[in-house]
Amino acid sequence: MIQLKGRQAGSLKCVVPADMSERQMFEGFSSLLSTGSHLLAGSEIEIDLQTRRFSPALLLKIWKTFIEPSGCAVTLWSVSDPQSREYLERMGFRTSAGEYTAERPEKKEARREEAGDGIYPGFVYFGTLRGGQNIGHAGDVVIIGNVNQGAEVTAKGNVTVIGRLNGLVHAGCGGSDEMTVVTRSLEAGQVRIGTKVGIIDRDSLFWGKPVTIRILENEVLVAPWPVL
Repeated sequence: MIQLKGRQAGSLKCVVPADMSERQMFEGFSSLLSTGSHLLAGSEIEIDLQTRRFSPALLLKIWKTFIEPSGCAVTLWSVSDPQSREYLERMGFRTSAGEYTAERPEKKEARREEAGDGIYPGFVYFGTLRGGQNIGHAGDVVIIGNVNQGAEVTAKGNVTVIGRLNGLVHAGCGGSDEMTVVTRSLEAGQVRIGTKVGIIDRDSLFWGKPVTIRILENEVLVAPWPVL
């Protein structure tokens, strides 16, 4: 059974037992929407997935069937599985290993250094950015929708587009070449990361595909990403 715990006014924790099947999990989310909608709407929530392993596709399904209709804002994902946590972090979400594993000291130190450099919490935008619309943020940005031609997204952190990327994206706009761009469908002729510009041809094998884009040895590297 999924548990919804009140931590303080407007702050909740949703605990999803790791031994629940996927079907049981979504039945539990449906039950929460019908019985706890008055608590969820407008609240900040931590989602604790415990030791569950999951894919980006499952994350998107959770978002569409529970988080978006509930009207809550997810402030933290607690998950101990390293690969699942990496998926979340690459998409720009704030994560924790929760009570199940200890975070490596060097990673904690990296987080402190990042915060000291002025990296802000992630920003999530629901909807499609149309030509002429712009989003700029001093942290990670996640777009749940498309970025159309003529639209622009600039972020000091990583950029994730769970949709078509047809506009301009600049991750690491503060000058960092260590950021990543992730998209469900790459349909943009260029992507900027830090001080580098990647040019993508329409004949590329990656055109229209889910990809990650990052800088490796001073070169822009495009690689496949798990299908969303």
